[in-house]
Amino acid sequence: MNRAEPACPAQGPQTGVWLHSVQHWASESWKHSRYTMVIAVLTTVIFAFPALTVSLQLDFDSLVGGQCWRILSGHLTHYDGQHLFWDLLMFVVLGAICEHQMRQSFGVFLVIMGTTVSLTVMFACSNISEYRGLSGIDTGLFAWLTLTQLRTCIAGRDRYFAAFWATSVFLLIGKLVFEVITGDVLFVQADGFKPILESHLAGAATGALAAVAAPTRGNDS
Repeated sequence: MNRAEPACPAQGPQTGVWLHSVQHWASESWKHSRYTMVIAVLTTVIFAFPALTVSLQLDFDSLVGGQCWRILSGHLTHYDGQHLFWDLLMFVVLGAICEHQMRQSFGVFLVIMGTTVSLTVMFACSNISEYRGLSGIDTGLFAWLTLTQLRTCIAGRDRYFAAFWATSVFLLIGKLVFEVITGDVLFVQADGFKPILESHLAGAATGALAAVAAPTRGNDS
């Protein structure tokens, strides 16, 4: 007796493996990078609604008037697509790495750094009335990551990786010096907005202080 052969016998198992891989990746990403993922999604959604962007940007007059949420929400707002792309690209990459390294304290670190950057811009930049962007936080994350890895490599006497991370630190310093001297920023063409260099300096200082103050160890688990 002839038996009917099942249609596309390999399709079911292959689809199941693919779905399982996606679910596993999503689960691991959420486990190790939930703050990064949530902030990335919120930033993208906010950018899609101009009215929401205006209501959440760091507007100094509104902040003084009692709208305290702007001190943090301003970092999630952006001026144009290029501004959003570079800020969010750096944040997702650096945020995922840093959050994996300091799982328990990453959220607190972001709040402290975001508040420090906002207050620095508010008091140091009297010639502007608003601020948007993640670039200050991005710079802080990069400073924290490079200095933390450098300290770990020095403690472990790993000269090759210590040299790599030391080079990264000097590149960051060079970037900041370039921005201070030229008044311009690297990577982004700031045609529609004025780059706020004080935010980068504040972020770098906060990240560096956090890296130096923390004990040298592995993952913060």
